Amino acid sequence: MNTTARILFVALAIICVPSAAETIRLESPSGKLAGEFTLTDGIPFWSIQENDTAVLEKGRLGVKLTDKAFGSFDSVSVEMGSVNETVKTTWGNFAEYANHCRSLTWTLVEKDVPRRTLRIEARAYDQALAVRYVFPKEGGYGERISLSDDQTEFVFPRDATSWCYAGEHDPEGPKLLSKFRAKKGTAARLPFVSESGPNLFTAIMEAAIYDVAPMDLVSSDEGEYALRGTFSKSTIETGEATSWRVVQVASAPGDLVLSSVIYCLNPPCQLEDSSWVKPGLAMWDWRAWGAQTDDGFTYGLDMPSWRRFIDFASKHGVAYLVLDAGWYGLEFEASSDPTTSRDYLLVQPDPNKPHLKPQAPPSDWADPTDIPELIQYAKDRDVGIILYINDIARLNFPFDQTLALYEKWGAAGIKYGFMKGKGQQKVLDTRSIVEQCAKHHLLCDFHDGPIPPSGDRRTYPNYVAREFCHAQSDSLRTFTPTGFCETVFVNMLAGPLDMNNGLFTLEDPASVRPKIFKNVDTTVVAETARVMITFSGLAILPDCPEAYEAKSDLFEFLGKLPMTWNETRVLDGKIGHYISMARRSGGEWFIASANNEEPRTLQIKLDFLDPNGQYVATLYEDGADAHYQTNRESYRVRKIEVKHGDVISANMAAGGGHCVLISQK
Repeated sequence: MNTTARILFVALAIICVPSAAETIRLESPSGKLAGEFTLTDGIPFWSIQENDTAVLEKGRLGVKLTDKAFGSFDSVSVEMGSVNETVKTTWGNFAEYANHCRSLTWTLVEKDVPRRTLRIEARAYDQALAVRYVFPKEGGYGERISLSDDQTEFVFPRDATSWCYAGEHDPEGPKLLSKFRAKKGTAARLPFVSESGPNLFTAIMEAAIYDVAPMDLVSSDEGEYALRGTFSKSTIETGEATSWRVVQVASAPGDLVLSSVIYCLNPPCQLEDSSWVKPGLAMWDWRAWGAQTDDGFTYGLDMPSWRRFIDFASKHGVAYLVLDAGWYGLEFEASSDPTTSRDYLLVQPDPNKPHLKPQAPPSDWADPTDIPELIQYAKDRDVGIILYINDIARLNFPFDQTLALYEKWGAAGIKYGFMKGKGQQKVLDTRSIVEQCAKHHLLCDFHDGPIPPSGDRRTYPNYVAREFCHAQSDSLRTFTPTGFCETVFVNMLAGPLDMNNGLFTLEDPASVRPKIFKNVDTTVVAETARVMITFSGLAILPDCPEAYEAKSDLFEFLGKLPMTWNETRVLDGKIGHYISMARRSGGEWFIASANNEEPRTLQIKLDFLDPNGQYVATLYEDGADAHYQTNRESYRVRKIEVKHGDVISANMAAGGGHCVLISQK
């Protein structure tokens, strides 16, 4: 099992019974952030301050029960404690995290019969405050508890420019918090990010989503700028808890990106041995389909194409190849057996519509689909195969047996598509799928409306990515430079994303490739930068090998990305405008910057380098004439010598990017 080092847990046995009017103050380890908890007329409330400045004003805490609503509470006890441990990661932005917080367990009991007990647990970090609700086994409940809604309020002291997750679209925003509140029904989905004041950014998040339906936000009547959590009906056993409601606080948006709080709020790794979980780059057959090469080859969903992907991946150290839908048959047919290789060809009759149809193979089909043979071919070349499977196949065939067969074949993981369901059932199904994948040593990547990331990769590190974003070239929509610069500051706060960055054929791939419906407004250097910036355990590259070979000097940056890091820094960034990020692996530093539609120059100060070191920096830059619409493939590569404290001018075209690889001399 993944272990932690230098563990210190101190449960200060400070148990008291506060008076009804008494304020319980929970401060973060440095005292920078504090939550105040009060019981007013038998109802629990909270507020948050940073250095005595209001982050959230007084708002209600609690949940609604489906049956008899909670009555007025008495405060029975308060227990304060602290956690101070170093958490080793299997993979991620950092090799380890400091899980350092102060804790509160506040026990409330109803004044009147049935005198049920509710425990409010809180954790105060220097960069966040989190609460959840626990239903004790001896708390006066039956065996099961039906929850109908949330009552947690987030009462902002002022209007604030905000953004939120918007499914497979660019994030919603920027717009004022008051405009979100004015919407009927769901006001915002999580993460909900606000620029609440000068040097004050907040994010409402959810951590450890394992049992109860995910939370959204609706408007609340308790304040002009108040929001309230809401979730669909969920049933849990006594002794269990809700997920954590988390309010992150930072002076810059980049600090939100790098926060470890939701990771640390999850249970420790449940895998006895997680050493087999290897993050990495992956080739992908789907978007490259239809690409034509100089030697007369046309890429398809077939064995010759897959072997070419594998050969390239093996040569360049790319860890995986993803076989997308169709390898076992038409994905939306209940009869398509995920334990077999299809015995026909696939065609897309209408290039503007995604639907596939079977086509009889030639009578002399010399190279029929044979997935076990392909997996062995890949294993012989140190490349893993990720196999697509969707909800229909899971429900119509024994899923555990299917995964056991994939493990026997030697597959590296699954890409799970088109998961149906909603609310609590989708949460429970997701957890079951990830657990079964772990049992069979398979990585897991979810597509098509997954439940939100919530730090759950700590508990199940084989859960390497999900399409919790607008993926490039997907869903018949255009992916914008601004959209990327919003997504990394909103969606990516929740966890690793599968965004499919890294397209190198940019002039007009939509005209010849069935699965690219819209050309991507970007530059080839921006595409390179986006792969590194986008946090993921499985970075899926959407182009064909020849496109990368044609720009091999630029692909060098991607080929060297380890996808797990000793440390990560956001050097600069503004939501919707630009981001500049540095990641270190061993003695090498990788720096990537990406821009919105305005040209920009960022000054990158190398103050993180060893003062005693000597370095060579390879710069991957937009060409002088590059532009995200008119000249997407213009770039240059050059080398310079650098040292601690030097400044690199990162000149980015409109919709462009900039990359730097720094190695010791």
